[in-house]
Amino acid sequence: MASMKIHGAEAIMVAVIFLAAVLPSHASTTVDEPANYYKPTAPAPPPPAPYSSPPPQVQPVIVVHGVIYCKYCRLRGYNSGMEASPLPNATVSLVCYGDEESKYRVLNQTSTAADENGYFIVMVYDLEMFDRHSCRVYLRSSPTPLCAKPFLPSNPKLGLTLVRDRKATPPRGARGVFHPRPEALMYTPGTGAKCPPPY
Repeated sequence: MASMKIHGAEAIMVAVIFLAAVLPSHASTTVDEPANYYKPTAPAPPPPAPYSSPPPQVQPVIVVHGVIYCKYCRLRGYNSGMEASPLPNATVSLVCYGDEESKYRVLNQTSTAADENGYFIVMVYDLEMFDRHSCRVYLRSSPTPLCAKPFLPSNPKLGLTLVRDRKATPPRGARGVFHPRPEALMYTPGTGAKCPPPY
């Protein structure tokens, strides 16, 4: 029986071994942190600056403009001083004749269809072919057979010369703005024809 007695130091050793066997191996006196605890991070880098492409180059151009009227007819926009009305959707041709350096090329461009005020425009990008002294403006087409007889110029084979329009504000890139002389081209009803109905 004496051998079964456990003295103080041995008792402490036995208690330590017992606790080590009973308690889980990860047990500790500190509190574990949750698995998804917050970790501070560096701020996100700012987005890259947008790519700024260089401004597009403006192609040089010559502008030729004017108006087309229907003579003697009282349509919308009738001008009593001219005895004529704007002729929408009519067109003109700009023809420029080259010289020996351009190997006698011919530039032939059709204008935009005239708007409700009879206004047309031609944009010439072939600057080498443009010379106001060798360019002419011709009547090309009328939107109605009721006002399709050439009046100004009266001969469709004769064109109007060009003069520089000093009152116009040139658009960006324009090397010059010109208009025919006189500025208005005109059709008129043929012999015995009636004017188009007012639109």
